[in-house]
Amino acid sequence: MENENINSKEGKSRKSRSSFLMTLIIVIVVALIISGITSFFIVRILTSNVSSSSDQSSQVSSTTPARVVLIMEGSRYTMMLKGGYDIAVVDSLQLDVGSNQARDLITSNRLEVLEAIRMIFMNKTRSELSTPQGIELTKKQIKDSINEMLGFTGERKSLGVIKVTMIIMTITTSQ
Repeated sequence: MENENINSKEGKSRKSRSSFLMTLIIVIVVALIISGITSFFIVRILTSNVSSSSDQSSQVSSTTPARVVLIMEGSRYTMMLKGGYDIAVVDSLQLDVGSNQARDLITSNRLEVLEAIRMIFMNKTRSELSTPQGIELTKKQIKDSINEMLGFTGERKSLGVIKVTMIIMTITTSQ
């Protein structure tokens, strides 16, 4: 009987040890699974933030304003006005654009852009270019014409010409 009591005590202690070890193993496995899943989601969230911030930085760099000089200061470029009797002498014409793509398109299509500007001037009279309001209207027409010609309309308008800076030296009569 003593033997049976000893054997039953040993059996119980073995069972309790094995059940303790089994419980410990289950707890460790569950903890590893939970930490693995948590790590996966943390890495996924961090990498999505990094890629979206790099997308935003590439958009920012591509939309950095640039300046295109169409008529260099001091070159005194002549533009015929409406009727062909008056000539505007443009000392400088610069375009501020919202993207490198617009800058490249204006540079590669320089003659077409200058022709569009020339056509705007050919529809202007001396009196229209002699007032600040007339000059501002002309700048707006130049901006809108170039943006339309290059396809920077609607949502893309902010990527095209943003501002026109123009200096008209004088308006003279041709002889």
